[in-house]
Amino acid sequence: MVSTGQGRRRIRPTVAAMLGMVLVSASVAALEDRGRAAFVEAHRCAVVERLSSIHLLGPRSTSRERFLAVSLAQTDDHYVQCIFFDDDRKMYCEASSGAYARGAEMPGPLLPEPARAALYRLGFVEVNRNENYQREIELGTPPDFDAVADLMIGALYDAYRARETTPLKFNAPRAILSRNACPGPVS
Repeated sequence: MVSTGQGRRRIRPTVAAMLGMVLVSASVAALEDRGRAAFVEAHRCAVVERLSSIHLLGPRSTSRERFLAVSLAQTDDHYVQCIFFDDDRKMYCEASSGAYARGAEMPGPLLPEPARAALYRLGFVEVNRNENYQREIELGTPPDFDAVADLMIGALYDAYRARETTPLKFNAPRAILSRNACPGPVS
């Protein structure tokens, strides 16, 4: 800063520009966080209802068809899916890498760097380039389906750019839902 000699200080233009950029970045990040929270909240019930139904209907001794896949409605290659195992104490989850849609013969990363970074931040790892990103979740007792829902819906938002107006598709063969299970934007 430069003193004007009269006790007032003047901020240099470069410092002012940098301060403005920081404030704009912080504002954009805050809006993005609110958008993510709203998106997760809008779809959490649909995920929790389906997971709870699968869990309650059992049988817990098998994983067969005891999964939930949530995808962007307009494409089948942007999805997150989780399946129960270990007597419903855990879930194995996958986030699409695009490998199955694109084919293994094409070189290079299948998702752009921001999408890969988002999945890594959520705890997903890519064990093999030709497979999906994966992670396991301990459900706890009683099972914490909100945490699984937040992970699944958050991954769609962070990695696949789903937004509040993005319609989602749910595939849960073993879930039986009541007529009024969840209000809100569920396709």
